[in-house]
Amino acid sequence: MRIILTILTLVIFSYAKAQDKEVESIKSQAKKFSEYMMNGEREQVVAMYTSDAKIFPADRDILEGERLANYWNPPGERSWKTSYHRITPVEIKVMGNEAYDWGYYEGTSSNGEQTSDWRGKYVIIWRKIEGEWKIYLDIWNRIKLDN
Repeated sequence: MRIILTILTLVIFSYAKAQDKEVESIKSQAKKFSEYMMNGEREQVVAMYTSDAKIFPADRDILEGERLANYWNPPGERSWKTSYHRITPVEIKVMGNEAYDWGYYEGTSSNGEQTSDWRGKYVIIWRKIEGEWKIYLDIWNRIKLDN
């Protein structure tokens, strides 16, 4: 009986360690997303998504494919720059090669004349593809800031 309990404890411990590793990997991807936003690397932002990803921006249709890419990297010159972007997960749950992540985001954008601070909530469904976590579904909406 002791051997079975020891094996079971080791299995549970190993599973928990694997979960922790995957959660940290997802947090690292979220941090990269923010870095790409602040550096204006919009192509890299788009590359964080799976090839069949969908985004659900507030007050807009669901976007995928070229429409998703154009949302993050619109044709022509973009006048607003993001100087601050941060994702704060509240919960990340990994289930094999898929995971969900929900929490808050915040940031600051400017067009040189005006500055806009923003904050909101999000839910992301992640997929692990070839060892890397990518965003499959991404929904967010703003929270009114108290000023």
